[in-house]
Formats: sequence, C-alpha cells, structure tokens
Amino acid sequence: MANDYNHHFFQNRSFTAEIKPLVPIVISKIANATKVLIDLGAKTVVVPGIPPMGCVPRFLNMFPSKNSGDYDKLGCLKWLNSFSQYHNRALKRMLQRIPHDHTVTLIYADYYTAMFTIVRSPLNNGFTKESVLTACCGVGGPYNADSLVCNATSNLCPEPSRYISWDGLHLTEAAYRSMSHGVLQGPYAEPAIPSICSG
Repeated sequence: MANDYNHHFFQNRSFTAEIKPLVPIVISKIANATKVLIDLGAKTVVVPGIPPMGCVPRFLNMFPSKNSGDYDKLGCLKWLNSFSQYHNRALKRMLQRIPHDHTVTLIYADYYTAMFTIVRSPLNNGFTKESVLTACCGVGGPYNADSLVCNATSNLCPEPSRYISWDGLHLTEAAYRSMSHGVLQGPYAEPAIPSICSG
C-alpha cells in the first residue's frame, strides 16, 4: 500500500495537491479487494497499515530540512509520519465499516507501531543506535549512491542484521522478523491474532 504513494513521491508530485488526496482512493481500493476476498469465502483477512514513512532513510534523504522542528526527537520527519497515521486511521475506519458476518474476522496489522517501536528502542530489538535511520546499502546508507543496487550477494552490507533498513526503502530480514513477531504474537494486530487462533 505504501507503494501507492511512494511512486508519486519519487516523481516529485505535489504532496497537498496530488499525494494526500490519494488516500480515500487507495482506501476504497483496499475495501473493494477485502470485499472480494470475503465474497470468495475468506474467513480471516489481515490488512496491514503503512509504516512510519518519516523514519524511512530514502524519504529522509529526499526531504532534508534545515528546520529542526520538522523532525521528532528520534530524527524522523514529523509531516511524513503524520501522513502515515492519516492513511492508517482511514484504513481502520474502513475496516470497522466494511460489511461482514460474525464468521469473518478482519485484522488490522499495525506496521506503523511495530516499526516505530524498533526505531524508538533499537537496542531492545537487536539493532544499533547508529544505524536506526540509515540504510544497510543504497540510498540513505553509508554507501549512498542512486545507482547502487543492493542484492543478496552484495558485500556492501556485511552486517545487515544491525540495520532496520536494507536499501533505504525496504526493511532487512531482521527488522521484518521483529515486526512479524509483534504482529503474529502481539501486540500489533487488532484484534490480536493469538486470541483468534485460540478461539
């Protein structure tokens, strides 16, 4: 879902005139896809929110600001994180309104809080403090170059498990592992997945 916005950001489209107005359109498409799954017989549908885009190295690299007030105490861009929260609130409202019977469970996967928790407390999650808002390789990392391609055989990132971001946009396996644990085991799913499985 973040890709619905990413490409517009990368094309330098206007945030207020073109990107933010996409939110209801994107939410509507997600609602339609969810309804199709329910009509096809799905009984449990997990719908993820988007992560805190203001903490993503590529966006930090794209939108540098000399105004310290544009950043939160962790170094993330406030306006981009507000946009992520705006999308996620709209998504949660949609999930509450979508028609379904009692046999169907719609789960909101809170990617925002799952990733933000790692950014806020990297040491508790096995990451280094210095690498929180930098990429392992690629844009926004120590090997910052637009043409640099990160791949599995690259030796440009010898310790990817120390980083949250792999290539400035996507997360590392270590970050995804931590986030997925929080979604599957709690507390980053609404309703909690363990309670559904045990019920």
